[in-house]
Formats: sequence, structure tokens, C-alpha cells
Amino acid sequence: FKKNISNWFGFDTDDGMDGSRHTRSVRFAGDDDAAVASAIANGEAVPGTAFGIVGRAPKFVAPDATTFRTATRHPSHLPVGQFDNMESRLNAPRRILAARKRHRRNDTFLRILVAVCCFVLSLLFAIAYGQGQFGLAVTTMAYERKVSGQYDDDEFADRDGMVKEDVFYPEWWESQKGIPDMAKKNIQFSSTIEYHAADVTSPRAPDRIETPFFWFVPRSGGNAIRTIIAKCLRLAEASEHGAGIEASFLRIEEHDTRKFVNVDMSTSEGIKHAKSLNLASSGVADLIISPDIHGVLDIFNNRNRARIFAILRHPLDRAISKYYADLASDPEVAGMTLPQYVRSGGHRVENNYLTRYLSGRYGGRLTIHHLNTAREFLRRKFVVGLASDMTATTNLFSHVFGWNHTVASLGVENVDLCYNSILDALTDKSPPSVEEGSEGWRLLVAQNWFDLKVYEYAEHLFQLQVDQLKLISTQRVE
Repeated sequence: FKKNISNWFGFDTDDGMDGSRHTRSVRFAGDDDAAVASAIANGEAVPGTAFGIVGRAPKFVAPDATTFRTATRHPSHLPVGQFDNMESRLNAPRRILAARKRHRRNDTFLRILVAVCCFVLSLLFAIAYGQGQFGLAVTTMAYERKVSGQYDDDEFADRDGMVKEDVFYPEWWESQKGIPDMAKKNIQFSSTIEYHAADVTSPRAPDRIETPFFWFVPRSGGNAIRTIIAKCLRLAEASEHGAGIEASFLRIEEHDTRKFVNVDMSTSEGIKHAKSLNLASSGVADLIISPDIHGVLDIFNNRNRARIFAILRHPLDRAISKYYADLASDPEVAGMTLPQYVRSGGHRVENNYLTRYLSGRYGGRLTIHHLNTAREFLRRKFVVGLASDMTATTNLFSHVFGWNHTVASLGVENVDLCYNSILDALTDKSPPSVEEGSEGWRLLVAQNWFDLKVYEYAEHLFQLQVDQLKLISTQRVE
């Protein structure tokens, strides 16, 4: 026979719904209907010897109710001893749900605990190998394997010119050999560079304000030009010297021998403030000095443009100079050899500074496109000076920006003597050097592949501009 227990799971079949969808049926084997009904009504177990449940072992021993397997069983599986009445069996589903919630909660807690542990391990790893140290260590290891391990065979080392004098060069190195014709490459600039910076070959428009912009590259001889501008030419500069005295209007301040505008051009906030005061169109500053080339160009427009000039230095000389400066001033670097310094990574080590700043690719992998963008930027928009020839550089800048006429109109005397005294002081200082071919030198080469090509092109541009200046000077004499 078949007994339906409609309220086994707490369902009410009298609410108008189809009760058959909410009932559970249990079939018993036996002939004594009264005994079965009496056992169920009293919450007693049906005797297994006489009325065993069909399809189930007559003697079932359930595990303890506190275990997960017991707590999630069907109520018909619950042990008789702990659920010996109808009320406890009717409450069984709620206990099952509570147990499931408890286990889900425990599972969620375990997941969170694992996630926190992973985060802590990642944080510890970042602290131990942060600031690019891990990536640089892997790069250095790969470099050393290529140089000392895989290129020991002389026949292989000479193939395709990829390894020269134990220095590993990238695959594109030979394809970029020589001075390229950048005019044929059709490099496209952003609208800010294209329209806010004047071409070096274009004449000055009479109805426009064009302000000289000195892109300051650290440790490249720029301080000598800044001293000449302040001490010899007495020009008002917009630079970092205006930090802390900003106001809602532009004015020229003077301290010692330096004249400067009350804006800070070394930070993005200061540059935005200068833009809000219309520094480019005001004509207050005789020139702008800043290391942030793209940020400063943003304050100009197509009518008030920048005339960019810069002094560049050989990338390896600049990187070596920075190493010795950090060695003397940074306690974390004190005692490091040059190879240890390069392998330490982080912001200290020079990594294609010129290419990254000129192309706007401050981080990530560089490509030939970024190299060509940097070259074309120099060719079209820069008056290029070299730290290796400061005398010719100063004469070039003076001619292009008319500084000699400026000092003459101001009645400043002995300008040439002032120039010479500053430049002579530079020649008295012998720059630090590193033996070519040494381990530190090779590591710096690997860090500045693109800048070596950019500087090679800058030397070419410098010679072209100086030759053009000599040609103009000769024509004037004639």
C-alpha cells in the first residue's frame, strides 16, 4: 500500500494548490496497515523486520547528526534515536538548511582567507623585487646568457654583426645603421606637437607670439645655458623658481641675478596654473624652461607657439654621470659598483630617456616607431645643441633666438666675457668615465640602445644647423 505524508516538508495542501506536487510518498511492505499507521502517528520507527522500506537495507545505521553528511541527508535517513518524534522530524528540513548555510559560510571564509594570503605574498614579492628589479634581473640574466653563454663561438658571434666586442645588440640594430632620411618616413605627430611647436625651418610670423622653450635634459650641460641666460643675458624665465609664489596674475620676480615669472613649470599642477593665466600669449616670460616637454606644449596654441631648443649629451656619459651623482647622494646606492647599480633597477637607472620623452612612451616596450618619432621630432621642431661642443651650441642659440641683439638693446656689456667665464669653468671639470667594454659599460649599452641611435641622429642635426649658421655668417660678411 502507499502512505502519503503531505506535511513532511512543511507544505500545506489546503491552500488551493495541487497537493500532489508537494507531497512525498513512501511505500511499505507488509499487511498490517494499522501498525504502520500507528507507528507513523506516534513518531515511532516502522519495525524493519516486518515492514522494511522497499529497496533499502533493513538495518541502516546513520552517522552522527553533527557531521556534514548526516546534516544534509533526507529526513527519512535521520537516525531514530535523535529524531524519535514527529516534531523533531518536521524540524529536520530547517536544520538541513541551517547546516548548508553554515557550510557555505565556512567555504566563503576559506576562499577569502586564500585570497588574502595570495595578496600578502604578492605584496611581499613586490616589496622584495619592486621598482622593476625583478624584470631587470631577468633581463640581465638573459643578456649575460646571450653574451657569455651562447655567443662564445667566434664564428657565430661574427654572423650578421649581432655581437661586437662582447656587446649584444638587438636584431634591428643593423637595419638602423647610418643616418636615415626621416623626411621620407612620413611620421605623423599629435595635434599638440604639430601645431603648438614651430618648425625650425619656418620663419617667425609677425602677428604671432613665439616663446623659446628650453627642454631641460638632466645632466646634459643645461645648467651652463641657464646660468648664461640668467647672468649674462638677464632674461626672465618661467621655470621651477616660481614655485611657492604663484598668484592669480603674472609678474616678474628677481632674486640675486635671476629674473623669473611667478609660475612653477616643473609640475603638472604648475603648468596647468600657467595655462590658466595665458602664459604663452602674455609675452611676460622671455623663455620657458622645463623637463616636461609634452606638458609645456599644451599651454601653447596654433597662434602662440613654442620654439624648442635643447642640449643633448651622449646617453652613456649621462648615465655614468647620474651613477656617480647617486653614489654620492643616495644612501641606498652607496658602495654599489656600476654593475650592481644597473641591476638594482628602478627609477635610478637610465633607460632610453631621450626616446621615451620625445616619443611620449614613458613606460613599456619601445619599438622602431618610437625611435623614428623621436628622430623626426628633433629634425622638425628642435634647435639641437650638444654638450660636447658648448661654444658652438651657445653661438647657435644666440643666433637663432637673437640674444646678441637683445643684450645690445638692453645695454649689457661684456657678454662674450661672461659667456667665456662660464664655459671655461666647465672645461675645468673632468667628467667621470667608465672603461669601454667593461661589464658596467655593456649593461648601460643594453639599457640605452634606442638613445644611442637618437643621439647619433642628433649629432647629424647639430652639424647641419651649425653649417647652416656658418653659411649665413659668411654670406653676411660678403
